[in-house]
Amino acid sequence: MPAPFRDRLRSSPVVLEVVPPSRRASDKSIAGFVQRVREAARSIPDLDAVNVPEVLDENHEGQPFYRNLDPGDFVTRLGADLGVDPIVNKVVAHLPSAAALRRWVGESASDFAVRSFVLVGGTSGRVRYPGPSVVEANRILRSAPRGRADVALGNITIPERESEIDRLMEKTQAGCDFFTSQVLFEAEPMATVLRAYGRRCAAQGIEPATFLLSFAPVSDYQDIEFLVWLGATVTPRTEEALLASVEPGSGRPSFDRARTLWSQLRAAAALSRPPVPLGVNVEMISTHNFDLAVQMARDFCAARKGSGARAGDV
Repeated sequence: MPAPFRDRLRSSPVVLEVVPPSRRASDKSIAGFVQRVREAARSIPDLDAVNVPEVLDENHEGQPFYRNLDPGDFVTRLGADLGVDPIVNKVVAHLPSAAALRRWVGESASDFAVRSFVLVGGTSGRVRYPGPSVVEANRILRSAPRGRADVALGNITIPERESEIDRLMEKTQAGCDFFTSQVLFEAEPMATVLRAYGRRCAAQGIEPATFLLSFAPVSDYQDIEFLVWLGATVTPRTEEALLASVEPGSGRPSFDRARTLWSQLRAAAALSRPPVPLGVNVEMISTHNFDLAVQMARDFCAARKGSGARAGDV
């Protein structure tokens, strides 16, 4: 059994995010992808976790439509011998009640042996969802029998969102151990959020949560279109740089951009005392970039090892 992900949060964790396959995929296709993920996890020295998002679309009334396998089901298929902790994401807004969340937490811990979670809210501020808020969900998970000892509890940060620092503080006080960002291609406003969050934590005497900064390989213009649709900020100058490659499809400019951003954001996080701890979440985004995502995660792990694995330094 690998060391709990929670124990790794202060040592610049590197996480590979893998989107579960479509529910319409054949059993053979799913089995092939599962094997591919298992081999990838084992091929990345010192990888800390595999992050499995819950993928859904919402209609105008906020009702969910699930196109992909349930994260818990996918984690079960990956097997208990994956070698790293799986992180299971759950959009708590779409659960029918707080009691349903309690049941889900218990089932995940017992049936799937999950001890790392990311709890996510709904996508619209205008919809009244049936499930608990993220802050409420954090408290529910922390009050569960297995919600304290080795469980790593994560939430999402959207730095462009109004009053994001207040939201981050509420979630931290409710038990959040780490935040995962949207895919980043620009230093701002994430740098400003890190500095402000660090100062607020220091002023209130609260230990800051770890921020997993998300990066993704880009191999063509369609990747950029999709990432912008998901909420990523990409300036025209950055877009031009990402597509400027002598080897089409190599993704190398996005690797360079990720390293540059890591250095810039690490400097921003270090301005508070204690510094806000950082880690890396490499997102696959789409199947055609799977190998590039694995290579990006491998590069970050290698860089961390070369730096001596100091907290906040990869």
